[in-house]
Amino acid sequence: MTSRTEIAAKLDDFAFQKINFGGFLMNKRAKNSHALWTRSSDKGVTELAILATRDYGDGNVYDVAAFTTDGTVPSDVIADIAPQAEALADAINLREHGYVYSSLEPWDGGGTIWISKKPEFRALGRPDEGIHVIPIQRLSGINEPRWLAWARENGQLHIAIVYKP
Repeated sequence: MTSRTEIAAKLDDFAFQKINFGGFLMNKRAKNSHALWTRSSDKGVTELAILATRDYGDGNVYDVAAFTTDGTVPSDVIADIAPQAEALADAINLREHGYVYSSLEPWDGGGTIWISKKPEFRALGRPDEGIHVIPIQRLSGINEPRWLAWARENGQLHIAIVYKP
């Protein structure tokens, strides 16, 4: 099984980032992500805790997940917030809230994009304990997201899901 440390070491290699974060526009996402990763001294890989999942049959799957940069989310916290995440997923159309996190980018949109306007997910987190909750959109053919890369730059937390460790 791949470990967090092994994935973090692989992220130093642009080719690995290209596999995970590449795409159109000459891999601009992978280039930007790799540049942020390599210049950051405060970075790592952590395991996601899936709190709720919905499949609306549209070719995508939507998850509510929690993470912390300090290791794994404690099981007592998961037990506490998972029912709230399930209730939230039932109360809203999770399809309208999911995000792909396809390269290292501000976890909260840098205060300018979508998650900054989605307080219901931020409210499930425990920022004082370093626990964040995010809505994820993944293609149905992709395995459940398990790993999340993170890097801090100028106090801003950037995250990306690593599907191919």
